[in-house]
Amino acid sequence: MDVLHTQTTAESHQSQQRTCENCGEYVTKQFVRVFGANDGSVYGCMNCLTGRDLREGAGTQPSD
Repeated sequence: MDVLHTQTTAESHQSQQRTCENCGEYVTKQFVRVFGANDGSVYGCMNCLTGRDLREGAGTQPSD
């Protein structure tokens, strides 16, 4: 039986990391899907916004 071995490099892992556009904190893919904009960006996270602000949509647009 053949087994496929994949190699993960630091560079490819780094390119998959998502960050908050406001503070640079790491955010998960699921966090971006729920609280971010439709283009895959997120402009606020639990590090720089309150849960209430995120629920009200503050993570979908840049802060003024």
